Amino acid sequence: MKKCVKKLKGFTFTEAILVIVLIGIIAAITIPQLLVDNPTKKGWDTMADKTVGYLMQASTQILINDAPLDDFTRLTLNGSTFSIEDDDATPKMAKLYSKYLESGKSKINPIHEYFSNPLIDYEGNTLATALKDVYSEFFHSNDGVIMGYRFYSGCTNAEENANPPTYRKKYSVSNVCGSVFFDINGYKKPNKLGADQYIIPIGKRGIKYEDN
Repeated sequence: MKKCVKKLKGFTFTEAILVIVLIGIIAAITIPQLLVDNPTKKGWDTMADKTVGYLMQASTQILINDAPLDDFTRLTLNGSTFSIEDDDATPKMAKLYSKYLESGKSKINPIHEYFSNPLIDYEGNTLATALKDVYSEFFHSNDGVIMGYRFYSGCTNAEENANPPTYRKKYSVSNVCGSVFFDINGYKKPNKLGADQYIIPIGKRGIKYEDN
């Protein structure tokens, strides 16, 4: 008696190649989008460090080209001199930074719902009622970073909510002239300080993290 043996049929070489190609195409389409929409904390820090580097370079350029006293107490803009203590110091400082930053290419009118949201720290605590009530002169960079400015009347103030990328938490620094806020992924969530949002303190000679 002959035994019936069922012959198993697998993929041909051509079919296997087609499956591999299809998997590669799907991965090429989906993975980059996942990285953009869901960046890791390390990715956020990398982007934040890059933005802070641009701010440092801009601060240096301002000190070299626009600060007669080699600090931010007296500055020049379009040939006229102004003081950090002037009521309109914030828009003027924003213009100076915009002169040396790509983020100054596109000014934002803060009517978007995003700007009415409070500032939230990394632990989820509310720090301010509305972003637009704390910062002004918002700009949108070519790579999607939202940036806003706040300068005080003088350089003896404290910034309690600074959060440099390496600290990832609230950080207090005194004797600052103001601060720069930025969100590295624009309107996208989580919109929290220490995650995708950062506050960088500005002293008399640029970015300042230490009380000296």
